[in-house]
Amino acid sequence: MLSSWIVRVPCSTSNLGPGFDCLGLALGLWLGVRATAITGSRNELVRSGEGLADLPGLERDLLVMAFERARASHAFDGCFRFEVSSEIPIGRGLGSSGAAIVAGALLARAIAGASVSDEALLAACVELEGHPDNVAAALRGGLTLCARTAPGRWSVLAPELSPAIGFALAWPRNPLETPRARAALPASVPFHDASENPRRLAFLLEGLRRGDPELLGFGGEERLHVRYRLPLLPGAERALAAGRAAGAWLTTLSGAGSGLVALGPHDAMEAVAEAMAGELESSTGLGIGRVLHPVFGEPVVLKQ
Repeated sequence: MLSSWIVRVPCSTSNLGPGFDCLGLALGLWLGVRATAITGSRNELVRSGEGLADLPGLERDLLVMAFERARASHAFDGCFRFEVSSEIPIGRGLGSSGAAIVAGALLARAIAGASVSDEALLAACVELEGHPDNVAAALRGGLTLCARTAPGRWSVLAPELSPAIGFALAWPRNPLETPRARAALPASVPFHDASENPRRLAFLLEGLRRGDPELLGFGGEERLHVRYRLPLLPGAERALAAGRAAGAWLTTLSGAGSGLVALGPHDAMEAVAEAMAGELESSTGLGIGRVLHPVFGEPVVLKQ
């Protein structure tokens, strides 16, 4: 029997409120990967379902790239077949690439049986992803706040998250390609906006800790990217307003978009998801809404 290793990695919402490029949260949409040792001269990637099969160019091989980078320092040989299934929609700001990178790195560490620290693994994942918020949330679980402490070194905090907060997602027919999302950002922002963002982040973190609607609403407003990216997303502004009208305390872009995330009381989240998805469907021809729960803890690799 050939050995197999299995891992499930959650999606993540990032840029949460004013937590631009630093605040992420793991949520329960999953990327699943089975890595099986095979006889052959190259790795194989078998794609199924929505997910990695839709990524363009080199991005679709991020899982294998992460695996190969991680095992370069572990010194184990052999080729592997990676069977991939994913619930995470592509290009909707839900960390599909971050989940793929984390899955590849975790599989390499498990197969090697190496005692690689989470800090070193995170640094390797950030190097490939380019920013820390999605990979940190996918790797650590829960709410994560990241800062670089030195070249190649990252510090991660796990802010408290109130169980009173429910979460809803919605995404439209079309993804928002990363180059377009980045090109929408200005080269500079007004000083007032730059200084206001960290003030709001402090209130947001306290609102997340308490489950306080007023703090979440005030603290969730941000000044660095949402206003510049909303014009790229048909129906998104109306969908965010519809989510708040349906009972959400905070609605904003998930990552860079095109997905949206809402926070509010658990008993309102179904209505919030439906309201946001309805507005997106009216503008793009498709709107999908989901109520999700936070995922805590590091993904576990199982050997079979």
